[in-house]
Amino acid sequence: MTNFEEYLKDFSKRYADLLAKQDPKKLHLLLKESIPDFDTDESRMVASLHQQKARAYALFAENTEMDRHFEAALKLIDQPESWKLYLDWANLYLMQLRIPSLQGNSQQIFENALSIIKRVLIDSLKRDRYAIWAVSSFQAFCEVAVSEKKKLPSIYEDLDFSPIPLDLVNNPNKVKEFYAHFFKSIAVAIELRDSEFLMKLLKMISIDDATLMGEGTLLTKFQQTLNDTMDMRPEFAAEFNFIYALAPILKSNFPNLTLFIDYLEKQNFGGLHYFFTAIK
Repeated sequence: MTNFEEYLKDFSKRYADLLAKQDPKKLHLLLKESIPDFDTDESRMVASLHQQKARAYALFAENTEMDRHFEAALKLIDQPESWKLYLDWANLYLMQLRIPSLQGNSQQIFENALSIIKRVLIDSLKRDRYAIWAVSSFQAFCEVAVSEKKKLPSIYEDLDFSPIPLDLVNNPNKVKEFYAHFFKSIAVAIELRDSEFLMKLLKMISIDDATLMGEGTLLTKFQQTLNDTMDMRPEFAAEFNFIYALAPILKSNFPNLTLFIDYLEKQNFGGLHYFFTAIK
């Protein structure tokens, strides 16, 4: 075991202990420790350590330090792999919407997240459809959030909307990032009340074509598809629950989405039926 590997093992243990003890003072001291020298072939591990520190600073909403460590991590990995770091970084900004003292800054939070996710070079992902979808869903969600005139983001124009193969749907280790951010695209469709776009999205993830292509209402198709997907993919369920919980804070950025979630929370089936009937 190299000196850096020994340090990383010790750091991880102390970090876990301090989190469990909820000791912010000592945790800050740990995060400020200098990273020891490392070999070139350990760059990926060092990047992971920077990412871990960035996530810890995000817990305290210390954005300058969070940003600094993500920038350091990005310098240590290859460009084609950077999209996951950008997603994590941007998502940590959205997580700040849960902090009561920051909830009045939703517009700025979305703008920060958007500026980060737009740094992903989509051309470097041309062979990975699901990575492109994860990044595009995130970017589109933020674009709609900050836009005064709501319209379908142009980033969707060149995307592949073909159904997800069942072997990928059924493999819990595959396309995790795709499912972790896909509900953001569904949220965009709901906010824009765009039935054609919503159906294209539902067809992508549906495992029940009989219901989706049948004579049922859009609401029925929507509910069945979401329930099936949440049962199959915990990442999708977690994202839905995250946005669901944020609904009161998103009212100014997503008024239609907020109304939909309000109907859902109150089990106002008449309101839901009307909402989906009014979707054009």
